[in-house]
Amino acid sequence: MGLISKYRDGTAALTGIPLRRPRTLAETVRHSWSMLLYWTHYWLWDRRFEGDEQVATSGTVHRDNLEPVSTAHADLSYEYGASPRLVVNWILNGLKVDFSRFAFIDYGSGRGRVLLTAAQRPFRAVRGVEFCSVLHEQAQRNIAGCRDADLACPDVKSVFSDVLDFDVPDGDCILYFFNPFEAELLDRVVRKYTDTPKCGQNRVIIVYYNAKHHRTLTDNKHIRVRPLSLLARLRIKLLSPHPVQVYEVVG
Repeated sequence: MGLISKYRDGTAALTGIPLRRPRTLAETVRHSWSMLLYWTHYWLWDRRFEGDEQVATSGTVHRDNLEPVSTAHADLSYEYGASPRLVVNWILNGLKVDFSRFAFIDYGSGRGRVLLTAAQRPFRAVRGVEFCSVLHEQAQRNIAGCRDADLACPDVKSVFSDVLDFDVPDGDCILYFFNPFEAELLDRVVRKYTDTPKCGQNRVIIVYYNAKHHRTLTDNKHIRVRPLSLLARLRIKLLSPHPVQVYEVVG
């Protein structure tokens, strides 16, 4: 089953949601429940925004179709899929921070859905790092097509780059990962923030949604778990297709 990604120039592309075969009954139940919640978010909320998008952000694109790319690490990356907007809002609200102090960075930002969702808050800047040129160009179209009145942060950009080549910004940051790549690459990206003399001088919060490789973060001595608000935790527990882990970098 797939979603039709509709473009305003009249073309369309069929993108499918990858269905990995569960190995046990428990995995089958969890997978089925996650898919039900994914489609519920789409039909009740996310598809309402497709009329405002230059390129529909829903659906997934398999890794083999993520070409051309700017990275030597494509084999460590996963397929493109967009986070449910409501879940992103719950997470951001649950952080309980002054957004104006932070830059927001989405690693593996795809067509820009999370960027524009984050930009509804007054971040200092919102950046997406994307290694697939097609998705990067689609994100640029979505950003350019968004009305300024809908954004509390006017400084929103998609950056076409290998994640390891992306320059770590100065100041406080919120890093967002929707399980974009393997543990090895996740570790190398995060260590750009922790294995530095500046570690602990700025606040760095890490949001890891669908945290398949959470041990990579919990095993880092410079990272500690940072709980969300109780309301956010309840919403995510009951209504999110995937769990979320939040961390903060400490000196």
